[in-house]
Amino acid sequence: MDKRLVGKWYKEELGETINIFDEEPLRMKMSFSSSGHYNFEPNCIYEKDGCYCFEINDEYYRMVYHLQFKDGEIIGFYTQHGKETPVKYGKVSDVPDDEPYQYMPTEIYVPKTDKTRIEVLKQYAEYDRTRDYGCDSTFVLGGEVPDILEKYDYSGYINGLNTSSDEIVFRLLDFICDHFRHDGKHGLGSGRTITDLIQFCEKNDYKSNCRGLAIMLASLLRLNNIKAQHITCMPFEDPFDDCHVVVDCLLPSGKRIMLDPTNRLYYKDKDGEYVSLPHLREMLLNDEPFFENETASYNGAGFDRNDNRNYMTKNTFRFARCTLNKEGVDGRTETSRYIELIPKNYSIDGFSEMRKKDFVYNDIEFWRI
Repeated sequence: MDKRLVGKWYKEELGETINIFDEEPLRMKMSFSSSGHYNFEPNCIYEKDGCYCFEINDEYYRMVYHLQFKDGEIIGFYTQHGKETPVKYGKVSDVPDDEPYQYMPTEIYVPKTDKTRIEVLKQYAEYDRTRDYGCDSTFVLGGEVPDILEKYDYSGYINGLNTSSDEIVFRLLDFICDHFRHDGKHGLGSGRTITDLIQFCEKNDYKSNCRGLAIMLASLLRLNNIKAQHITCMPFEDPFDDCHVVVDCLLPSGKRIMLDPTNRLYYKDKDGEYVSLPHLREMLLNDEPFFENETASYNGAGFDRNDNRNYMTKNTFRFARCTLNKEGVDGRTETSRYIELIPKNYSIDGFSEMRKKDFVYNDIEFWRI
């Protein structure tokens, strides 16, 4: 490794800091003050074509950095969605920080603006409902139960339940959260079936990122003939360093609910009604209170409603989903589009033409189930 890389480096955009350690294999940590994520390790680090490379984010939003030392700075670029963005870091210290990972969801400002997250969300509260985009959801329900589920007493969670009862949904949320935990640093593997995702967890201390947990839960719900889809919740800025993935579910009773397996979470409003994801955005815009279930917790270590409120204020600016909800599907395929709900008047000048084709501005159509 080039010893000149060792130390603490910073670039102003997104408040991005990288710490590079004098170790073999190469080790580094990153921080983004724009989102409150500090001291996390990239998915992987390697050398290629004379550059030091590292990757962050899920596959669909993957950012791949290519960096070199030059004239006292670290320069290079990252790629995302086929687009290259130049980066340049200045040295802050010869000694890298090695603090443990921490997430501090505070009332923060959106990069390159003087507005807070809630101010920006309110600025772009409206959608354009003047046209349709032909993007209804298709749900493939039922199917064979994968053998791997019985290793975890799957049938014990749902046996004896009335399939028309909402209780089965909350039992399946418990099933996921009883056996699998969240780890945002190591991805979810390459496969998207229930078996693929569980096998990845088994090799990674029974952990997956939020996307893996949400896909698994939505798949189990559909296996039990319940309409459910995983939804990617994204912030104002793009590219971004952090997003969140939850489940949008139509309960057997006909009510709609957001399920967050990362936090064993769902919400109710002040009247005791379940909160859906589009309703959550409206409640955030209107400064309304909402209340978590008693069992909500992050990896069994408690739950902070205010922190989660701030986090979802950031990540309910844009949404994305598949048009085909089927075992193993995540993203664009020959039979599925991957559409994104964009607020009215949001600038899309920097997006690729391919991505723009799947932008939707009609929230009613996007959320139609």
